[in-house]
Amino acid sequence: MPRLAIAAQTALLAAVCACAPALPSSTLAPAGEASGLRLVGWSDLGGGGLNGRVAIVGTTAVVAAGIAPAAGSYANFYSPYPCPAVEVKLVSVADPREPRVVGTIPVQEGLAALDVAAMRVETPSFRGDLAAVALVRCGEAGFGVDRGVVYYEITDPRSPRLLGRYDADADRFPPEERPPCAMPPEGRDAGCAASQYAVQLVRRADGRILSLSAEPGASASNFPSGDLRIVEVTNPRNPVQLGSFPPPGRPIWSANGCRPFSAGRGAAVAQGGEFVALTYYDDGLFLLDIQDPASPRVLGRLPYSADRQIEGNAAHVALAEVGGRRLALVAEEDWIAPSTRLRLEAPAQLAAELFACQAIFTLFDPRDRAQLFRHPDSQVRGELVYVGRGCPAAPEDPHGGTPEPDPYLADPAGKIALVDRTRQPRQPEITSGAGCPVADRARRAQAAGALAVVVAQTVEAAPTAFSPDGVPHDLSIPVLMIDKEPGDALRAALCPAFAEDGRCTPGERVVGALADGRGEWGGLRIIDLGDPAAPREVGVYRTPRSQR
Repeated sequence: MPRLAIAAQTALLAAVCACAPALPSSTLAPAGEASGLRLVGWSDLGGGGLNGRVAIVGTTAVVAAGIAPAAGSYANFYSPYPCPAVEVKLVSVADPREPRVVGTIPVQEGLAALDVAAMRVETPSFRGDLAAVALVRCGEAGFGVDRGVVYYEITDPRSPRLLGRYDADADRFPPEERPPCAMPPEGRDAGCAASQYAVQLVRRADGRILSLSAEPGASASNFPSGDLRIVEVTNPRNPVQLGSFPPPGRPIWSANGCRPFSAGRGAAVAQGGEFVALTYYDDGLFLLDIQDPASPRVLGRLPYSADRQIEGNAAHVALAEVGGRRLALVAEEDWIAPSTRLRLEAPAQLAAELFACQAIFTLFDPRDRAQLFRHPDSQVRGELVYVGRGCPAAPEDPHGGTPEPDPYLADPAGKIALVDRTRQPRQPEITSGAGCPVADRARRAQAAGALAVVVAQTVEAAPTAFSPDGVPHDLSIPVLMIDKEPGDALRAALCPAFAEDGRCTPGERVVGALADGRGEWGGLRIIDLGDPAAPREVGVYRTPRSQR
């Protein structure tokens, strides 16, 4: 997978490889070998867990989980896998042939250490090796736990010492639901430090130490800070936020792909803090002048084309000097479900190939049958029937579940079930709104014998399809979402009226297929920063899978 600086394995490799001179880009290593690298040492870091992020200071490697137990930034909210009980490991690489775990930094239950940075610091306030750990919540257990960024002294990696925490804009709670971290006077005005998804440390030319972290989507919320946070840690015992970017109110929606979001995800800082390269999901790459940390200024930007076939999701970035050229290497979030298609074959007036988005929870089908995009030219063909909203009974659902199952308007056995995202006027007797997660509707349809599920977008304010979320337990049929306009047309054709028994009167016989569709996703883009005001893409690498 083309994820930059991440080897999501239970081993430490980056710190113990001997690197040979770089080969021309046209030179390929034999299968199973890495050109220019020779393994000289290895550690299993104690075995198990997720170890996917590493930073090095002196002879100490700091290893964090790097990824949550699923896909993308928010996948842990619906992942079937438990939050990884992974401490941050402090590994001695003084002898690269025998790396050894010599210390750990604890990570509280319900959290994951998504990123880590480290550097040697010498200021009047602190002298020693400093580690910064970005914490995110991992499932519901982490919601009432302080996150933000924690700073540790690791001068002696056998005895790490907590110095301070950046209390990122607080997640708010009503008084009756406040967790311990939000209880005054110890708490911060009814809030807990919010998740930070990436962190970088930089020493400015004037000697000040800055910590830059990212919280995707913060600018679109009611938080006072933007997605990128600029925090001074010259004295790491007292982190102080200096500025953020962008100003609040920037729209989070985009026109790209099936996760159409624009939000700050990762940052890389030029030596001396001259500028910051900020990945911003579907908005591409921003270059920011932070000479005045309180007022970051846009130097340049490289956006994605506003094309639904291009997924976007710029997530990770590193800066490099190659042959005298200053480059940014931008890796896209490559575990996001790509676009697929709904091909309507009959009747003739509906025949079309529709853009569709496969539900992300189908990524976790252990039998690998629900993932159309993993199998080129795969399809599930059948007759479509309209079942309505299709929620099962869920009277205890804290998100406004349904006391009784929604009545099915047709029998989906052996067919493809068309499901509404929210209640439509055709079903006035059911509760209003979405009612239940899409995954719950898919499970119910699967139990009723459906071949697949097509979700019709129904929201006027956001009429385009996206990849639905949900808990994926026991799901093995494909699930897609289509745009509102074709969804309305299908509903009208399949269910022109209602009979006395509450079911649809016979409508058109609609036949179609859920099919794999080509899209552009999961690449490593090479950006020339010779002119920061006009960054330009000079190359892109994609794995064979991401080109399907």
